[in-house]
Amino acid sequence: MAIPSEQIKSLPEKLSRLILAGDDMTTVETLRPILDGECPFQKLDLLGRQIGEATNSVPKKLLKALDRIIDHNAMGGFVIVGQALISLLRNDFDEAMEKSREYIVKGDKWYVTDIIGERSIGQALIEYFDKALPWLRKFLEDENKWVKRSAGVAIHFFSKRIRNEPEKTKRLLSLVEPHIEVKQADVVKGIGWGLKTIGKYHSEILVPFLKKQLEAKRKLSKLMLRKATAYLTGNEKRVIEKYV
Repeated sequence: MAIPSEQIKSLPEKLSRLILAGDDMTTVETLRPILDGECPFQKLDLLGRQIGEATNSVPKKLLKALDRIIDHNAMGGFVIVGQALISLLRNDFDEAMEKSREYIVKGDKWYVTDIIGERSIGQALIEYFDKALPWLRKFLEDENKWVKRSAGVAIHFFSKRIRNEPEKTKRLLSLVEPHIEVKQADVVKGIGWGLKTIGKYHSEILVPFLKKQLEAKRKLSKLMLRKATAYLTGNEKRVIEKYV
């Protein structure tokens, strides 16, 4: 059952009071109708953003509440939490990134990875590029497939939003390059998604990058190539196909 908009509008102030009071149990119970019901991501994003902005001055209390929301294991909860974590980036950047990883591992699903990758991790890349880059490198080297995938999702999100900073795009490709031969399908899909979006807006950067990999006899999976070349023109694809 869909949750009425008026009911959602009344929640941020109440939830923020509960979080600041340390009442995590009531916080989750108040959210339960939304977590267990149907609610558009747009409204969940707004709710998470408002909660984060109202409570990030007390990060320990906010994170304790977010832990409880994650424990409920609802898709909408991951949206709220991913958005709320963005509010911590300014003053608690490393904590926000650590928690992003923790929640991805705990969620253990592709959609959890994509939800958080497009929110806290992706926004970290947009707002704090140089600070986020080492974290993406760590994520790409992580033993957990979902954490690895999240780096590609964040690159997709960055590339969709930031289209006029080609040097940053090149640095992201350099970051991905050591992992271009990965074969694990879920990781390939994440990295491939990032390459696909780069190709949509910066094919003049992606085509030489792919050509370089193939000339060096790097063994890109068919899935990686299919995703990476999805938005390329026929002529651009033919440049790549000569090496496949």
